[in-house]
Amino acid sequence: MSSDFIHTEENGIKYLVHPKGSIFEGIKMRENTDDAFENAIKRGMKNPDDWMYMYSEKNKDYFKNYYTREYISYPQFDLKDKIKNLKKNRDAR
Repeated sequence: MSSDFIHTEENGIKYLVHPKGSIFEGIKMRENTDDAFENAIKRGMKNPDDWMYMYSEKNKDYFKNYYTREYISYPQFDLKDKIKNLKKNRDAR
């Protein structure tokens, strides 16, 4: 990955963000794409070898099928995870 990326972290997930001026400006990608796949498989992804991770947006990970070009998304957090993150953020204050 290029050092031109902006490194950020949200809800414990590390992202690379395309910098201002890039044609992909603002698009976030997980630093560790394996985490995106693990999450998607946990949420029901079938045949993960048929999919490529593309980007993350609004607490969802987006994937594109190699063959059909179809996109799918999976939430990064379920309700239990969201409550845990809210509590963690409040405790950190």
